[in-house]
Amino acid sequence: MQHSAEVVVVGGGVIGVSIAFHLARLGLRDVLVLDRGWLGAQATGQSGALVRTHYTNVHEARLALAGLRWFEQWRDLVGGNCGFVNTGFLQIVGSADVERLCENVAMLREHAQVNTSLLDTQEVSALQPKLMLQEGEIAAYEPESGYADPLATVYSLAEAARRLGVRLHEKVAVSGLRIQDGRVVGVETKDGPISAPIVILANGGWSCALLQPFGIELPIRPVLSQIAMLQRAPELPTGPKGHLTIIDRARGYYARPDGENLTLVGISGLSRDLASFDEGLGTYDFEVPGRARMAISGRLTGFKGSRFIRKQGGPLDVTPDRCAILGPSPIEGLLLAVGMSGSGFKKAPAIGACIAELVVHGASETAPIEPFRFARFAEQDLIVGNDYEPLPPSPN
Repeated sequence: MQHSAEVVVVGGGVIGVSIAFHLARLGLRDVLVLDRGWLGAQATGQSGALVRTHYTNVHEARLALAGLRWFEQWRDLVGGNCGFVNTGFLQIVGSADVERLCENVAMLREHAQVNTSLLDTQEVSALQPKLMLQEGEIAAYEPESGYADPLATVYSLAEAARRLGVRLHEKVAVSGLRIQDGRVVGVETKDGPISAPIVILANGGWSCALLQPFGIELPIRPVLSQIAMLQRAPELPTGPKGHLTIIDRARGYYARPDGENLTLVGISGLSRDLASFDEGLGTYDFEVPGRARMAISGRLTGFKGSRFIRKQGGPLDVTPDRCAILGPSPIEGLLLAVGMSGSGFKKAPAIGACIAELVVHGASETAPIEPFRFARFAEQDLIVGNDYEPLPPSPN
């Protein structure tokens, strides 16, 4: 392994590999990606991989929409296959959130140019037969959205980056940052130091330990995310487009098809704080499958007897406003792309482009990222949305 690079990217998940690909696309060839494990093995590989644009603030919506355009044109823009499936997306809310949903749809359409519209109970039933909404509930619909394959996404990005000259090394842990006179000059690894005038941290919660020796505390906490893969309800079609991709605020779950006959179900009410990021590796609570089955069967009754097929999940790096930290750090030459808060996958192509543009051109052009700056926490200028009522505990 060479011991110098123009840019070192720490972290080989979808965010880090996307950054490396975009750096090379913009002309930088001496780019090195280092991952402590395997590409995509942490948050990326455990992601629900929803690709949608519904947010309660315009900043995330703009990033998500820019990311969607990359997923739609993946073969032409990146090459290979990211597994994007355009199912359409429903954001369901209960009666207490109807006014907020109406306001957010108007905001998304006007200020972020998101293709979304409001649907009533009858329109939802026509779009997704057998899905039951209660009186007073409504949904927002995005016809362009869906989901992708998280590992196919990171692997195809990695292959595209390699074709452009990027070097990607797995099983190389970065143990420290090399700082001289207030600026980064490289990283430390088990194989020795690597010199670089620009270092980008894209390694989620594991970035915290690298910055602490320099008095920089990232406001990131580890939160466990848990997903159940269930046998798809028999009344739903088989195949990757077996049903709409759904986030159901009223019942506290999200769901999408998985393969030919499975459905991925995540339970918001079972997210919980962890003592450390390493604690979350391999952790899974026994009640997840039953809670997932109960939550989704309240809408699609055929899931009541659905078999649990396999588990998925891991630690998320969550910030106080549940938005990413993007851009410069207090150390010159050191950039941050961390704190994705469980919502980085869909934005990854756009985040990679924005960080690469910042390095090469001095400013992001794909979407504004200044609101995601690290300094917002000290400035008490957190990203605030027109948020929905707190999610209820998942049904039991």
